Amino acid sequence: MGQPREAYTEEPSSLNIGFRNASGFTNEPFSVSALENYWQRNVGTSLKKRKRSKEFLGFVLIYHLQSLPLAHSFCPVRCLCYLGRRPRTVICSKQGLTKFPSNVTDIVEHLDLSNNLLTEITNDIERFKDLQYLNLARNQLRSLPDGIGNLNNLHKLDLSENNIDDVINIASINRLPSLSIIFLSKNPIKELKNLNNSVLQAVEASYCEIKQIDETTLKGLPDLINLSLRGNPLETIRKPFSKKLRWLDMSHCLLNYLNPDTFAGFSVLEELRLNNNPTLVYSTRYSTLQHMNLRQLDVSNCNLDRPGLHGLPLLTYAKLSRNMIRLLPNRIFARNRQLTHLFLNSNGIEHLNISSFEGLVKLHHLDLSANALELIHSSTFSDNIEFKSLNLSYNNLYQFPNVTSVLTSLDLSFNFIKTLERNSLKGMPKIKSLILSDNGLQHLPNGLQSSTLTMLNIRRNRLVELNNSSFVELPALEKIDVSGNSLTEAIDPNIFQNNIKLKTILLEDNPWRCDCMQLYFTFQYLTNPPAKTLSYSLICRSPANVSDYTWESACYNVWNGQLVYSNNRMWSFFLVCVFVLVVLVGTVTSIKHSIKMKRRALVERRRIDRMQGVERLRLLQLRNQERQEASEQQPEPRIHPLELIGPPSYEEAVQMPRLTHSLDTLNEVSVENISLTRLGSVDNLQNKRKRSRRSRKRIQSDDNLLRREERRIERLRRERSNSAGNISENEQGLRMTNSTKSRSSSTRRQRRTNTIEELEESAGSGKGRPRPQTPSTRKKKRRTTIRDGHSTDDEDSDIQRIANNRSIVIRDLRREPRSGYREVQTECES
Repeated sequence: MGQPREAYTEEPSSLNIGFRNASGFTNEPFSVSALENYWQRNVGTSLKKRKRSKEFLGFVLIYHLQSLPLAHSFCPVRCLCYLGRRPRTVICSKQGLTKFPSNVTDIVEHLDLSNNLLTEITNDIERFKDLQYLNLARNQLRSLPDGIGNLNNLHKLDLSENNIDDVINIASINRLPSLSIIFLSKNPIKELKNLNNSVLQAVEASYCEIKQIDETTLKGLPDLINLSLRGNPLETIRKPFSKKLRWLDMSHCLLNYLNPDTFAGFSVLEELRLNNNPTLVYSTRYSTLQHMNLRQLDVSNCNLDRPGLHGLPLLTYAKLSRNMIRLLPNRIFARNRQLTHLFLNSNGIEHLNISSFEGLVKLHHLDLSANALELIHSSTFSDNIEFKSLNLSYNNLYQFPNVTSVLTSLDLSFNFIKTLERNSLKGMPKIKSLILSDNGLQHLPNGLQSSTLTMLNIRRNRLVELNNSSFVELPALEKIDVSGNSLTEAIDPNIFQNNIKLKTILLEDNPWRCDCMQLYFTFQYLTNPPAKTLSYSLICRSPANVSDYTWESACYNVWNGQLVYSNNRMWSFFLVCVFVLVVLVGTVTSIKHSIKMKRRALVERRRIDRMQGVERLRLLQLRNQERQEASEQQPEPRIHPLELIGPPSYEEAVQMPRLTHSLDTLNEVSVENISLTRLGSVDNLQNKRKRSRRSRKRIQSDDNLLRREERRIERLRRERSNSAGNISENEQGLRMTNSTKSRSSSTRRQRRTNTIEELEESAGSGKGRPRPQTPSTRKKKRRTTIRDGHSTDDEDSDIQRIANNRSIVIRDLRREPRSGYREVQTECES
């Protein structure tokens, strides 16, 4: 007995006392009735003897003070206790307990000790006489004590996910008189033969290590109704027997082949689950599974190549999904006249015969989704008079199946249907739900006819608009889903004027172009009570300034201003007219001004072109005139120095510059850069006896330096004129060239005059005429020394062989001499 762990609280209806445990959680408070029952049982004092209310409240207070230490013993330290309600519950789950708690109250009805580390349960558990549910799942138990067999009220026991490897170790449960449900899943149990309890009705033994069941497996469980062997490595079933078994789960096992009489021992079996046995086959060409009472069968995701249901005449529910059934022959289900639900999805069926489903007069639901169907005949389901739902989604249908049937629901989603005819629903007079989502519909037909259609789903297609007459002949329409399409413009509310029962219109996920003036009436129709859509689902896509805004947010200012506009329409109309007039006047004025400016620019362009033409003509005339003047100012022809007569006078000879050579070399005449030496004369014979002299160096005259500077300046001017490309500069360069040529001509004439005077002076000196040649010299080879290259005189001349040294002609040059000086001597033999 310890201190109380929770303070008590009072409520108006009753006096309640609560305690807080060590973990900090508040337990369910004790009620007055619980305290009264406990006091009557342990103290023996009855509250009925109290007649006065004051005495009763005093008794409750005294009882509360005395029961605080007693209540502490009822709830373990790390547990949650709910003892004030039925069933009285103690929860000690996930507390890491290694031992069974010893201070649990005896009046507990539900005890949860799951998810701990318990390895054994003591016999102290037999004191819980009122215990109805014991949860020992996910511990480390290997066995149960014998005392557990004394729990006469226990009807549900959970031992799943422990270490129990044989049911002999839990044989004490065979003595439980009220046990109806036991959980043994995920234990290493290999068989159920030693499990004997005459009242046990349900056994959950999934994901154990059971490999086979035979006629003795369930012999000790005569009242067994439900048995789950899901997830066991079960391979063999040898005629098991149970008189009352109605529900059997053998899914996710390793079953291979079932004989026709495999489940004959389960005479009242109604539901059988064999799904996810990847190699299971129960029907061949010659035999099939037989059972006269089976109602529901699940064999999905097995290895079946045919339905094989003709041995199950009372079958009402058959799930054959995800098998390898490729073909449905005629009247394959003729013996299953009680069948109401048939699932054949994900089988790869490519074709349906007209009479494949003939005989299924009670068929309500048929699932043919995820197959490869391309075409369905209109009379395929005409014999199914109670047909209600057909699922043809995820097929390869390109046309709407115009079937004749009493269908109420048709699912054609995820196909390739692009068109829908006006009378597509004519053969289905009771159709209520039509799903055409995720197809390729681009438009809806005008006047789609159906007097019973209440729900139309055309979600995620390619619709860009809704016609005004698309829904006129659908008076019973209550819900339409056109979300996920390509609608941009506002929908005219008059489209739905004949759909008076319409309650829901889904329009989200469309690229709406938010023209607020157009959207106003549509928004009012959709959102006015009772609202047909959610306002926040209408999102603008364009213009960019309101992208991702709701209609209401994007058009709030416009729609609020629209009310003012409706009250002042005439004034607004007048302003609009004035604005339009101003715009028209401004437009006309701007057009006239633009035409005037263009005309003025054209006149100015023509004037400039005319002036440029006149200027070009003037420059052409000036150029022709200069060429004519240049041709008239041709330089005078040069005169050979030998043609000049008359030697210089004595005074002129004295004033002449001193010769650079001796008088003996007067026979050599230097003209430009050519020196001629008369060979074979008497003077030359005398000169041969003399020693050879060094070649004289040419000295440039002042005129030559002046000409070089003029030529350099002229060359620079020509380069500048060529780069600029200006006509006036070319004219100036031409004038400069003419002046340079005139100066060069005058310079050449002056130099020629000086040369003639020098020759006359040399002729008037004492030497006289040259001596005649001797006969011996005439026979010898004559040598002529020719100096080639650049000279320092005023012009270059082409070097030619001189046949006769008496006839020397100085020719006029075609071009100006090059600058620089280079002396090259060449000897020519003649």
